[in-house]
Amino acid sequence: MHFSIPDLQQFRDDNGVTYTGYNIHIDGFFHCTARFKQLLSLHEQLQGQYPYFKLPQFPPKKLFLTSSQLEERRILLEKYVQLVGQNPILANSGILMTFLLSAQQETHNVKVHVVDIEISLMNGYRIPLSVSSTDTSSTVLDIACNYVNLHKDLTKYFSLYLFNWSCAKDGQPSLKKLEDFESPYISQKYVRPEDKIVLRKSYWDPCYDLDLMQDRVSIDLLYLQIIEDIDLGWITADSDSRDLLSSHEAKKQKREYIELARTLMHYGRIPAGEASTEAVNIGEMGGAVIRVRVSLAAKELTLTSVSHPNHEQRYKVTRMRCWRITTLHAMDGQLNGHGSLLEEPAKNFELSFEYLISKDNLVWVTLKTENAIFISVCLQSIVDELMRQKSGSGPTSPRCKRASLTYLRRDGSSQLITPSSSSDTLSSVNGDSCTSGSSREIFSVQKLTEKFASVAFKTGRDCVENNAFEAIGDEEL
Repeated sequence: MHFSIPDLQQFRDDNGVTYTGYNIHIDGFFHCTARFKQLLSLHEQLQGQYPYFKLPQFPPKKLFLTSSQLEERRILLEKYVQLVGQNPILANSGILMTFLLSAQQETHNVKVHVVDIEISLMNGYRIPLSVSSTDTSSTVLDIACNYVNLHKDLTKYFSLYLFNWSCAKDGQPSLKKLEDFESPYISQKYVRPEDKIVLRKSYWDPCYDLDLMQDRVSIDLLYLQIIEDIDLGWITADSDSRDLLSSHEAKKQKREYIELARTLMHYGRIPAGEASTEAVNIGEMGGAVIRVRVSLAAKELTLTSVSHPNHEQRYKVTRMRCWRITTLHAMDGQLNGHGSLLEEPAKNFELSFEYLISKDNLVWVTLKTENAIFISVCLQSIVDELMRQKSGSGPTSPRCKRASLTYLRRDGSSQLITPSSSSDTLSSVNGDSCTSGSSREIFSVQKLTEKFASVAFKTGRDCVENNAFEAIGDEEL
């Protein structure tokens, strides 16, 4: 998980007392707002769960902080949650997952009640479901898969995503995987309300297609997704291939359609928008900066020249030793929905990866792109799948173990949430609202224009190490 705390806010409770809330983003999207004492409570419970494990250092307690001290605390808290997110044990702990779901619920003041949502297939067919407003992604996924009669053993090959068809047609990042620390209902309604919740396959390696092609329902789901990916231009097909595909589609020859599609260029790729880079060809470092289209598929990241679409360079994920995101703060003066300044698109992020171009020869490849976090999340997902394959495991759907958590609310009250609960919830009162009834936002503390006009810093650790790099063989060089 990629955590960030780009800004903070001040709130006033019912007694007129002000307090600071820190806006936590996960994988580039706003997830929740939490107070210092809530994050401290999470830290203490993680320490209690892992007494022999050295957790990242938590910022010290201080009273009556000035604006500059609040900014310093924001940076320290951001570093803390980033280090937690980069640790596989902590990032997958039930305590953290339960905290994140509870914090999302409290932030949007969503109470527990039955809601109607729609899960779309990739052909636009809509599945109407009645679920709890705080059901996790895995719970809603199980309900949706059961609705379409998908065998429960095949559910692990699929996940729920927030999908934006307009972005997909423009070649921009259009998918947000719904993880098990969030409620699909809340994420769609309050995070990306313009998106649809869709059911898609959740793996990168096309070899898993063969498993889905053995089942009547799963082959239908795969077939519909491939048709849409071709229509969107994600999969490249020449005129002869398109004619043959149309013939298979007209005759309802799903297996033949899938088998042909699997041979096409860019099968299974996910577009990641455009970027500026000097490294179109490996070895041609330090050349002119050009614009490229970025995409990811299976074990590769591909850069395609905007001006010369036939010119592309592929980078194997197994040959990336590590990668890092550099955040360049340069604001354009506009405000976002949380009262903070929006960063200027396409200029404020860099993603760099260290690439093995030949034996003992590593070079850095840098992409300037506003979609750096999305690319990083995709790379990590590919690496995770490679490592599962190495250990003999297959695909996995978003699902985590629950843990007992004493959740500290913003107002200082607490509630014990246990794994035996029907869902990790804070209240059983009907109704929900986007605005908290116990506190209200009064202003954004941080106006980052002057402070970060020319500052660059790396998020979390300097680099994200690629565990799959260790498995690289001589045949890949």
